[in-house]
Amino acid sequence: MKVSNLPYGLIARAARERGLPPLIEWVEFCAERGLDGVEIAEAWLASLQWLEVTRLIESIHKLGIEVSALNAFNAQPNQPPGEARDEAVREMERYLEMAEAFGTPLVIIGSGNWGDYDRYRMSRAQAIDNTVATIEACLPAAQKRGVALLVENHPGWLTLRADALVEMLDRLPDEVGLNLDTGSMYREGQRPRDFLEHDIVARRTRYVHLKTIRFEPDPEVGWWNQGLPFEESDVDYATIFGKLKAAAFDGWLSYEASADVGLAGLPPGAEFARKTWQAR
Repeated sequence: MKVSNLPYGLIARAARERGLPPLIEWVEFCAERGLDGVEIAEAWLASLQWLEVTRLIESIHKLGIEVSALNAFNAQPNQPPGEARDEAVREMERYLEMAEAFGTPLVIIGSGNWGDYDRYRMSRAQAIDNTVATIEACLPAAQKRGVALLVENHPGWLTLRADALVEMLDRLPDEVGLNLDTGSMYREGQRPRDFLEHDIVARRTRYVHLKTIRFEPDPEVGWWNQGLPFEESDVDYATIFGKLKAAAFDGWLSYEASADVGLAGLPPGAEFARKTWQAR
């Protein structure tokens, strides 16, 4: 098990305002404090020139820190046959090429827009069929580059619901893994047991997003407070880690930190992850 991090909001805002420098500063910070890796969000790179992306890759390699995954959540495979699906496959191929350049074997992808997020307004059955078919169409390119695609249980996606996630994993080959988002396991009245009671979920989990969720029905704080230390989180990490260990999980634990945490909160989050994992 290794520990990474994704301070999404913090870096997204800094990259929009300052371009490449905050990305390099973040990578240097993580390397200096002994984190094993960094998770790169494709969206952060959209405003950069390819030369700047190359400089970021060189900095990462020079510092000796790994890129745990490329997060390409904008890649949405819920596409009907025809030009829309063909374009989704081409887009995925670009992300696979980028992952190879960063030296990571994992790409986290969108897992089927659903409900209000689905511009096609498909039935759930149609959406699952199209998502599975689009992902399958991407597999030859992924195999060629030695990169695995990971779906995720994420708000707005089919896979947020445990039953839909299980159905999709059942239909996709084993080479398609899961990025298990611990915070999203509590969405829509669900709990970790709703996911982990299915053996296929723990068995196909190749990557984990850690969240510090506190349920506080306070209009000033919000129901979904993600700016707290892990010790104050309501997420049952002892149970989640126990299930993953029993399934021989040996992948990445990535702290998906809120902007409120800042860079200073990343090392304590990594230490919590290591200690809690070792205690199980």
